[in-house]
Amino acid sequence: MKPGIPEAGLTTQGQLSPISRRWLLASARHALTEAMGVPTTPIDPPPADPGLDEPSRLFVSWHQGERLVGCIGTLEPHRSLRDGVRYFAVQAGLHDPRTPVPRPDELPRLHASISVLTPPEPMDEQGLEAITAALVPGRDGLVLHDDARRAVFLPVVWESLPEPTQFVAALCRKAGIDAARRGPWVRGERFYAIEFAES
Repeated sequence: MKPGIPEAGLTTQGQLSPISRRWLLASARHALTEAMGVPTTPIDPPPADPGLDEPSRLFVSWHQGERLVGCIGTLEPHRSLRDGVRYFAVQAGLHDPRTPVPRPDELPRLHASISVLTPPEPMDEQGLEAITAALVPGRDGLVLHDDARRAVFLPVVWESLPEPTQFVAALCRKAGIDAARRGPWVRGERFYAIEFAES
């Protein structure tokens, strides 16, 4: 069972209704469909939910089966939730430099997930060993910093890297942090996420 997620910092977004979540997922798919030049019908107007208009930290991911197609988002709340979902749905679907761009005929096989984040908070622990020991698997998102090097893992990454040592080691590789030499000086920020996905 996934550990409980503190919703402080999500304000009304932590209480997004199932209708709002379904609408956001439909909006993400509509935005990517339009960006790929595939004919589509307009989506319904948004629900009357104040959480949709709040500036938001969020990531949108696309998968095809178990394969990641793209995952892009922001740790800074520059856009409203509904605008950010549309923007990052296109960025993640078409502009993630780590993965090939999907073809229009692959669109029906893609499925979206959305993560709405709390503000990252600096961890009291310093150094990779202490940070690793303090993590709660399945719950914590993590940002690692070492000088100018920085990378982030969403809580959903625990599904493929369930052990804290694996999780932190992979995030170091993503950031380009030399864990052996720089480990004692690395700092971390912890955040939580409300996640929902297409079925």
